[in-house]
Amino acid sequence: MGLIIKNARIYENRKLSSNKSILIEGNKIIKISHNFSDENKHKILNISGRIIIPGLIDCHTHLYQTFGRGLMDDLHITKWLEIIWQFPNIFSEKALYYSTLLGAMEAIKSGTTAVGELLGESAEEPIIQGLMDSGIRAVVGKMENDYPEGKNTPVKSTQDCLNDSKQFFNRWQGKYNDRLKIKFSFAGLPACTDILIKELVKLAKESGVGIHAHAAEGWEPTNQVRKRFNKGEIFVLNELGALGPATQLAHVIWIDDEEIKLLAQTGTSVIHCPYTNCKVTDGISPMHKMQKAGVNITMGCDGGASSSNYDILSEARLGSMLQKVFSMDEKTFNSPSVYDMLTVNGARALNLEDDISRIKEGYKADMVVLEYPTSKMLSEDVFINNFIYSCSGNEVIRDVIIDGQLTVNNHKFVYINEDNILNNARKIFLKEKKELVTIKSNIRK
Repeated sequence: MGLIIKNARIYENRKLSSNKSILIEGNKIIKISHNFSDENKHKILNISGRIIIPGLIDCHTHLYQTFGRGLMDDLHITKWLEIIWQFPNIFSEKALYYSTLLGAMEAIKSGTTAVGELLGESAEEPIIQGLMDSGIRAVVGKMENDYPEGKNTPVKSTQDCLNDSKQFFNRWQGKYNDRLKIKFSFAGLPACTDILIKELVKLAKESGVGIHAHAAEGWEPTNQVRKRFNKGEIFVLNELGALGPATQLAHVIWIDDEEIKLLAQTGTSVIHCPYTNCKVTDGISPMHKMQKAGVNITMGCDGGASSSNYDILSEARLGSMLQKVFSMDEKTFNSPSVYDMLTVNGARALNLEDDISRIKEGYKADMVVLEYPTSKMLSEDVFINNFIYSCSGNEVIRDVIIDGQLTVNNHKFVYINEDNILNNARKIFLKEKKELVTIKSNIRK
């Protein structure tokens, strides 16, 4: 028995279709038609002429950091980093599980169906379990580092980093019916030797997967890299073989025009994380220049400990507005291009462009149903403008289908008891947050 989504208006190729039905069997879209003669053989989700779009993609997350929300605020990036390196050791495995699960649930109810998650030196099992129990699709990397970036940086040997990365890949790649994919990852060039990055790139290529890392995020760390290598981060990463179509780089703020050209020429994807960049005073990325250069741009909510936000639609709106005012070009980051950043561009960055981000026969069934019409979306001729510029995910997302499973129906999880999760998470958070509060207090002094 499959699932038929009935009376759906599909947004595809910049326009809305007439009412159609979508047949899902297993985790794939089998057929799209105006009607099916064998409807009685399948479950029916009648969405009554509402709009359905591909699931939104958040290309850079640290969902396991949810318990840090509100406890690490009003710190500059250099001070913030002193705390986040310690984060995995502050909380128990049970806390990391609930912190991850809570963040993933928030993301899903805001319309996110796939994330690019990065883990630190954390207990990986509870974090992976939290991701998978939420129902979300995830491409996960485990950040490695073998060079002291600053205070409290946990440094391992290069060989230990490589061994851990290989074990992580072998243990998790393709698990959970292929809903879990792995990329190789390093924390960022300020925290890594050139040897480590070269070897991780080699492993990624041998394994047929990509790289996910931070790049050129803070002025001070980027300046440290310039002093070490006598050139900018993007130039160094290119020389180390780390750029290319299978690589996604988060933040990418402190770069020059020549580095932007390199990103475009190599097909490297970049991830705009404006909430974090504003909140920890990273700076404003010149994404508008990258857009003009043809770089594949995507969006990321980063971690709750920095951005306080897992609503990728709100993230995208802030990113668009910042780029307009930063460039003083009202046409940059327009609504259709931002929509692409949340869908097809995101799928390309995660190296899943042949699997998700399209409502098309043969693609995996990751999609969201929008409330329509609403006071913010009255007519279809300006639908995409209002969706991007006016709405938040939590208010407009009605139903969520991930990997063929109806995960959220009428704003509520189908298989998860939200009240129980929230109550359990809150008890653990209140019990274990004290150490984080103390660490922040000492750092601010």
